[in-house]
Amino acid sequence: MSQAQRHARPLNRSESQVRTRAALLDAAEALIVEHSIPALSLRAVCTRAGYTQGAFYSNFADREELLLEVMERNLEQKAASLEQMLATCGDAGLDGTLACILDWLDTIHHRGEWARIAMEL
Repeated sequence: MSQAQRHARPLNRSESQVRTRAALLDAAEALIVEHSIPALSLRAVCTRAGYTQGAFYSNFADREELLLEVMERNLEQKAASLEQMLATCGDAGLDGTLACILDWLDTIHHRGEWARIAMEL
């Protein structure tokens, strides 16, 4: 255990819940990328995340809510990426903007997990 870990304050309930929810979403997304939505089981999500099914149900009502949250989070990440690209290339003129868009699309293309999630969801 590091010095920082020994002196770190414990997480409060809401911080712990945010961390648990994020871990469950990360696990679900990874399993969707590796397998598919039909193959996604709550037990596998909980095992991958390192939490119990009780922890799952204290964060999500059911599998559908989890999938909607995965989709929402994925779309928010893509929108943020697009906004960042537009902010970076805003004054680049037509050719520069087109080059930025092509670079962004190339980045999206090479992020296989984004493509897989988009196809699955």
